[in-house]
Amino acid sequence: MSTTTWFAPFLRPAPAAFEQWLEAKAADGQILTDYTWLSPVRMTFTESAPAQVRYVVERRANPAPVDYFRFREAEGWHHVGRAADLHIWSRHYTDRRPAGFIGVDLERRASLLGVGLAVIAMVTMIAAVAMAATSIAVSASAALWAPAIALGVVGVAATFGAATFAVSERRARTDETRAPRTRVSA
Repeated sequence: MSTTTWFAPFLRPAPAAFEQWLEAKAADGQILTDYTWLSPVRMTFTESAPAQVRYVVERRANPAPVDYFRFREAEGWHHVGRAADLHIWSRHYTDRRPAGFIGVDLERRASLLGVGLAVIAMVTMIAAVAMAATSIAVSASAALWAPAIALGVVGVAATFGAATFAVSERRARTDETRAPRTRVSA
């Protein structure tokens, strides 16, 4: 049997938060067995016994180096799949959670994207308010209203994106400090 989740990577844009969410799903008995170009929109999990699985999200430009897959698999990792330049790797474990192999590079890029969205949000909102105020002060013309509304929409979308990144990163940091999750049977 399988279950489906919609837009999971978009709801958890910070790589660490997405990895932790996948690991929590595995602890609940839902294992990600395939990751394709459609997976960012619709992910399918296979029902299984609860397991301890370490997931890693790695950004790797295509084509990957010749030994890329061989090196990871020799270390005990299983390539779940890829969508664009994001590869998902998994590894079952019993005692200690294995360390990831990507360092902080992907986390830093995700943080910079969140900061960039916040700056875009601030600039577009200021420009929208300035254009609206100019339109009101100079004339009652609607010539500046359409661009002001468009900038406002872009500003709201960028604000939502920046807030999603911030919440996702904060949740990932909070979850890392907590004890590993265990499944509780009723």
